[in-house]
Amino acid sequence: MKYFLVGFMGSGKSYVGKKLSEKLKLNFIDLDHYIEQIENRSIADIFNKEGEDHFRKLELKCFTSILKEENTIISTGGGTPIHNNIMKLITENGTSFYLKCKTNTILNRLIKPSINRPMINDLSEKDLKIFIEEKLSERNMFYEKADYIVTNNNEEAINEIINLLR
Repeated sequence: MKYFLVGFMGSGKSYVGKKLSEKLKLNFIDLDHYIEQIENRSIADIFNKEGEDHFRKLELKCFTSILKEENTIISTGGGTPIHNNIMKLITENGTSFYLKCKTNTILNRLIKPSINRPMINDLSEKDLKIFIEEKLSERNMFYEKADYIVTNNNEEAINEIINLLR
């Protein structure tokens, strides 16, 4: 049994995944952290030195390797379901949850200075909001292919997912 968490950056996939794994006694894999461990460097470094195309190839390779795991919750990157038919692999290999958030919720989570995300590091708050709106508009059709759409504006997704799995 595999459970996948998809959604935009800042939607809470890593946080929810960790909490669910504790409550459900399942393994947890954060795809971005997995890639960083395999590559022994940060996602930002991969983006900056080799670019997004190279990162997406690594992402597919690592994602495919993770598919062998059982009894696991897998948190994907925000762009993961959009590239390389990964959303199709997700729907074929487990149960998926789209952690859906309002634009302002995502903005408030991403605006924190401690957040290091290569695609948004240099954006002003106004530009970040526009970026979020544009990317959500492009990506929603992929995210909405998930088995369940769960709102996560106030960390309510954990209990809702647990209830759906009962």
